[in-house]
Amino acid sequence: MSTPSPVTQSGSRPVTAREFRDVIGRFATGVTVITTEYDGVRYGSTASAVSSLTDDPPMLLICLNRTSATAAAVRDSGTFAVNVLAEDHVDLATRFASRVPDKYEGVPTETASNGSPLLVGAIAHLICRVAEPVEAGTHYVFLAHVEEATSYPGHPLAYFRGRFGRMQTAPEASVLREVRARVLDAGSDVEEVIDTGRWAEELGVDANLIHRALVALADEGLIRRQGGEYLITPVPDSIIDEVYKAKLAIETGIAQLTVGTAEPEQLARLRELMEDTLGFVKDGHFTDPEGWVRANERFHEYMVELAGSAILLDTYRRLCLPGLNLRALDGGSYASSSLLDDHRELVEAYEAGDVDTAAAVLRQHAGRPLEMRHQDQLRRGAPAAAVD
Repeated sequence: MSTPSPVTQSGSRPVTAREFRDVIGRFATGVTVITTEYDGVRYGSTASAVSSLTDDPPMLLICLNRTSATAAAVRDSGTFAVNVLAEDHVDLATRFASRVPDKYEGVPTETASNGSPLLVGAIAHLICRVAEPVEAGTHYVFLAHVEEATSYPGHPLAYFRGRFGRMQTAPEASVLREVRARVLDAGSDVEEVIDTGRWAEELGVDANLIHRALVALADEGLIRRQGGEYLITPVPDSIIDEVYKAKLAIETGIAQLTVGTAEPEQLARLRELMEDTLGFVKDGHFTDPEGWVRANERFHEYMVELAGSAILLDTYRRLCLPGLNLRALDGGSYASSSLLDDHRELVEAYEAGDVDTAAAVLRQHAGRPLEMRHQDQLRRGAPAAAVD
């Protein structure tokens, strides 16, 4: 293992560790969890010091503190995986940065070809083999070959000045909000080819920023990409019905696998996410349609995560349910309190280990969109929207 020599400049005051941390903390980075397995034990540590080296051959480097058990395991095993965390993985980042006895308790995982654990729900996995370990002050730097790389839809978690957050620059975030608002304002029965140049001119921004926002919205399912164009298209009832049939099939299969086997920590998290959905329905309407869609999706997606299968989770995400619901909902859409009752009963069935009740609630829940579309027809004289 090689050790680089320190370099100093004569006459200059050394930078203190505190000064360095303060300045380097202003450099925003992504957040990963480095995982490995050695001698039958799984290790993992949160790391933001991850960087690509070359693409031919594919190589990257990671930095881990020398006191870290994960660093020692990577050094001894010669293999590891990089799990790129999604923007809603603050809990995972915090957990793997701690010294809890079992960081993997209640965390869905799969196993990589090199034996390293893979965190289900990460937006990317890189399977690596150490090429050279380097000692650098308080840290090990591992130069590694990337042997496999897989990515999934999603947005990354960022780390800036000691805090986690979304990785978006301010101008891009504001453009995304403006473009999203235009798409949602179009309603569910509009068909329109988006004029990127005109939207850029009207918003007073570079067309490339509009294009990036449209790419993100297409990934969410809010709009459709066709050739080099982006389209706002109607949301037909037939599509909604087919998507929800697929959702039901996935969720009932997940229930068969996980009801009665979920850990107490997982059940507690499921209840917490269920309770997050309860504040969005009042007097037959959604108080915040977009907030409902996001909270509802976090709840249902976590159920899928309990199965510990990246393939199942990816299949579920490809249904693009948040985008479909955001297009279909507005503040006037009918909202039944039965949605919330279903969520409560589903969590209670999980907690009781009652798979038959869980399956029955899911089947009942799948019929809510049709019921609510019918109510909207009575109220507004137009087809109602899918809502869950």
